[in-house]
Amino acid sequence: MVKRLSIAGIITLLLSQPCGFAKEVPSSGDRYFDNGRLDEAIHEYKKLLEKNKKQPEIYFKLGNAYYKKGNLEKALQAFTIATQLKPDYAEAYQRFSEVSMQIGVPEDELKICLKEVQKDPNNADAHLQLGMIYYKRNLFDEAKREYETTIGLDSKKAEAYFNLGVLYQDVNTHDKALEMYKKAIEVLPNYDKAHFNMGIAYYQTGRVEESIAEYKRVIEINPRHAEAYVNLGIACFVKGLHNDAIEALKKALTQGANIAKTHYYLGNIYHKMDKTDKAIVEYKLATEANPRLVAPHYNLGVIYLKKKMPDEAIEELSRVIILDHDYANAYLNRGRAYELKGDRVNAQNDYNSYQHAKSAFARIYKEENVSSYYEGSNPDK
Repeated sequence: MVKRLSIAGIITLLLSQPCGFAKEVPSSGDRYFDNGRLDEAIHEYKKLLEKNKKQPEIYFKLGNAYYKKGNLEKALQAFTIATQLKPDYAEAYQRFSEVSMQIGVPEDELKICLKEVQKDPNNADAHLQLGMIYYKRNLFDEAKREYETTIGLDSKKAEAYFNLGVLYQDVNTHDKALEMYKKAIEVLPNYDKAHFNMGIAYYQTGRVEESIAEYKRVIEINPRHAEAYVNLGIACFVKGLHNDAIEALKKALTQGANIAKTHYYLGNIYHKMDKTDKAIVEYKLATEANPRLVAPHYNLGVIYLKKKMPDEAIEELSRVIILDHDYANAYLNRGRAYELKGDRVNAQNDYNSYQHAKSAFARIYKEENVSSYYEGSNPDK
């Protein structure tokens, strides 16, 4: 579940993980496809989707490339996502049908659920399942209608309230989301997923103390909920409770949290506390766990620059640029490191690259402050 949830501006640490605007789709993948170089076309399309997964046209092209290559299962998967992102995508539906017939895919789950509802219109569970299928396909109005129908048929369906809360949270209607989660908890007081999502909704609306209370409640119910420890640590950090934050994040590591990002968050806290040696240790652990995570490399580069260690700074910032050649501030700080070494030629080159990247991509840098998903959120977003 890859949807980012953050409150821009609540924490201002060193510039952190970038969230870039979508750029105009380059034509290299199409050229490779037209020339029959299918592996290279697939690679280019995947690169585009790594930057922005909400591109139905790219999924459609990826599906065509897999289809032409003979990988029908992956083609079907790509066409399915294209139709989920764009429900009126006629070409993608056509290709989906063609591939489905070739590999003998069972009857579509939406059709099956619709038949169940038609067979018994008063079946609350059937309406709930239909709502969930609509939601997976990004048909939010239809999903909302089915969840509300479920509740009308059975007011004790906690999952229907919960799913409505998720739907409202998707569109940033946090007050209504909180209302639905509370109703779910009235039915099931130990509904840990509802408490967890309430914690995120409170956090997003600046009610950090209430957020902390919800994460603690999740941990009481489910002591192995790794993401609750992560979010508790971040919320405590926002409130200035640094030691509590460190304790929660260390506990998260023992419960199977994302190792790289959790060490990265710990590095940020130590950095904020001016414990730069400990911050360096945590950032290095983050990069060891995931060498492709940009933010810890960048923060290491900035720390080394402040410590007047230009060679180390250049090494880390160069890794940032290899991973994300549009990361404008990496050029700026690497230029400063070169200047510290007396290498004015490379410094000027980096300053020029900084100006180009800054103006061309208008990148926004912001701290990622909460879990990258909330329970029940659509994994295709």
